[in-house]
Amino acid sequence: MFIRMLKPASGLRPVSAGFAAKSIARPATQMRFNATIAENPMAPLPTATRSTKPCFERATFTIRDGPIYHGKSFGAKTNISGEAVFTTSLVGYPESMTDPSYRGQILVFTQPLIGNYGVPAPVRDEYGLYKYFESPNIQAAAIVVADAAMQYSHWTAVESLAEWCAREGVPAITGVDTRDVVTYLREQGSSLGKITVGEEYDADEDEAYEDPGSVNLVNKVSTKSPFHVPSPNGDAHICLIDCGVKENIIRSIVSRGASVTCVPWDFPIHKSAHHFDGVFISNGPGDPTHCRSTSDNLRKLMATSQIPIMGICLGHQLLAIASGADTIKMKYGNRAHNIPALDLLTGKCHITSQNHGYAVDPSTLSSEFKEYFTNLNDGSNEGMIHKTRPIFSTQFHPEAKGGPLDSSYLFDAYLKSVKEYKENNDVLKGGRRARPDPLMIDLLAKERVGVAPPNLRL
Repeated sequence: MFIRMLKPASGLRPVSAGFAAKSIARPATQMRFNATIAENPMAPLPTATRSTKPCFERATFTIRDGPIYHGKSFGAKTNISGEAVFTTSLVGYPESMTDPSYRGQILVFTQPLIGNYGVPAPVRDEYGLYKYFESPNIQAAAIVVADAAMQYSHWTAVESLAEWCAREGVPAITGVDTRDVVTYLREQGSSLGKITVGEEYDADEDEAYEDPGSVNLVNKVSTKSPFHVPSPNGDAHICLIDCGVKENIIRSIVSRGASVTCVPWDFPIHKSAHHFDGVFISNGPGDPTHCRSTSDNLRKLMATSQIPIMGICLGHQLLAIASGADTIKMKYGNRAHNIPALDLLTGKCHITSQNHGYAVDPSTLSSEFKEYFTNLNDGSNEGMIHKTRPIFSTQFHPEAKGGPLDSSYLFDAYLKSVKEYKENNDVLKGGRRARPDPLMIDLLAKERVGVAPPNLRL
């Protein structure tokens, strides 16, 4: 249906700051109007607490000390700044945009056409988790696309990408040569950027750039008090340290027979681990060194408990720091659904989904750990595993959403160790474990608590 590819308009080439005032490119209207809108009565639109109509005014995407791109707004009429990063994923923009790991970032899509299948309703599955989103709101600061589809067609869709962005207060710009943007970011590295709507670029406003890496973004996206997601398939109980957890990580655990209690990022897990059968550290945004409380608590946990532990993405980095390793800032990170990761234990290669700008330095791993996976594109570390204990972590996302499920078996391996740990402890304690009080669990919330709306992101 959407085979035709539009070439970027010649007027959308980047211009330097010095020539911005003299050469203002005429914004191109590079949008689709030839699709059919799918009527879907499955669910009403959510209440628009920050609702505005999409703004189609002139817009500018500026990279600090770099090129300037002119295009057309199709989201909220608001200006924003953040870290400009790119993803090469072909599908899954609702999942990517609601991934808390993108908090504070301007997300550039290399896929030329975005929005052609619209945005689904915020329906929930049998576990009470969002079925099509990875968090309740858009987490990206803004999005940049080459060609935005204003008409959409999909049986789950209830609104357009433009309507969704406007309702969520998120600016979006189309008509930009994203090929040139990505070329610049690959050569120069991830950079600060900003989007201005209905205004001309002023080089004297460079101080308006805000660096999301300078603040603790995890504190912005983590639940402020515990919440519980029960599993109907088993009686194991996992404590998940929420650093910005994706819905499908929780789903991947509860669907395998373990209930999950999510706790804030700085929760002192070493004091409560005896109540649980396993500990899990989630993904999340930003610099892992901002989460010293988490890594310190994990260090104390590993020193005092034999409980199984698994981490993903930021969780991998925090677990590595807790064990004595260092992390490094990558030039432009890895954000895609097709990155090959080699399992160093089996020699098998897995195609993985990734979203991170930091990585663990494998040369600094503790002698108690060994490298588990490595990236076949850039050689960066993709995981580590303890030599004798049930502790491992991955930099990539085995739960995907979006992306391939090649490595989802890692959840099975983790739950196997959890159940073995539970059975051994039940035997040692005569079947009477210091488990959380069922009444207290019933009193817990069933979803994230007190997470600020993304339009208050910084």
